[in-house]
Amino acid sequence: MIHQSIETQVIIAATIGGIVILNAAILWFMPRLTRPDLYFAVTVPPGFPDEPEGKLILGRYRRELLLGSVLVLIVFVVGIILLGIRVAPAGSMIQAVAGFIVFYRARTRVLPHAVQPTMIREAELHPYNRIIPGGWIAASGPFVLSAFCAAYVWIHGSSPARGLIVYFLSVTVSLAGLTLLLYGLAHWVRPMYSGGPERAREMQFRRTVATVILGAEYYITIQASWLVLTPRHQGLISLGLLPLALIFALVVVIALARLGQGGSRLATPQRSSTASSVPVGDRTPDRYWKLGVFYFNPDDSAIVVEKRFGLGYSLNFARPTTWFIMALLLLAPLVPILAHLTQFLAKRGA
Repeated sequence: MIHQSIETQVIIAATIGGIVILNAAILWFMPRLTRPDLYFAVTVPPGFPDEPEGKLILGRYRRELLLGSVLVLIVFVVGIILLGIRVAPAGSMIQAVAGFIVFYRARTRVLPHAVQPTMIREAELHPYNRIIPGGWIAASGPFVLSAFCAAYVWIHGSSPARGLIVYFLSVTVSLAGLTLLLYGLAHWVRPMYSGGPERAREMQFRRTVATVILGAEYYITIQASWLVLTPRHQGLISLGLLPLALIFALVVVIALARLGQGGSRLATPQRSSTASSVPVGDRTPDRYWKLGVFYFNPDDSAIVVEKRFGLGYSLNFARPTTWFIMALLLLAPLVPILAHLTQFLAKRGA
């Protein structure tokens, strides 16, 4: 039992450490994966990242990122040695904070070089619904599987096992938030381009992100079903699913990095001499991006927008729908906690 416990702790620590290293690698390459007129979430003149000043900013950013990542790994290892495996999840959070600090410092160096993006806006005249792979039939699969497993546990499980319904409720809430994001990718995104090869690349990127979200939904549902239907092997199954999550994240990163943000790396767009002096960016003013990562624009009807620093999409925090989606995603892990707390208070009151 002690030997198995040590193996379990090593696998958990190695998985989270791998995620920390993967995040650092993503941040290292991220400035070159964004749209060409955006540099550290700032709209810049075309070609600025390849100019001496742009390269100087990138070099300093990467040196600070490397130093910060090494310090985070040292803190991570020392924390596990001194306090045990329970502090392992903090490694990812510490690395995220350190990465943001390094990013924000680089952003402040880029801000003096900021320019206004083009004022031209493009819109979809015809809705493009072929975003979700397999359509809504495939999107309903996780809910069907989750409902089937919950019904099985309710009918065949013992009285204590029925408490797992709370666990499935939290999974369902999480699936609801992710499904809303899928719907948003099909209906709530303002495109950068309404036609041409840029449009085709953008749609390929959007379909890829939709595939990732749908894959995450199936992963969450299959994991939950597997754990519930084989309760005697929960520890072993959980142990095996951790490295699988890291592999899934690695595949996602490679797939999105190959495309570049918005599909910008698939091919180099040809610019005319007139357009070369007017950056497109993401067609949103810099002032609406708080800290470079939070988009808040009440005048923009789009709910889902491309990230300025990162791969994928963010939300317009000025729209009420955004807060509903965020509430679902944040409430999901709180459902079991609230259920146990309610049960504890009820027993204490009795």
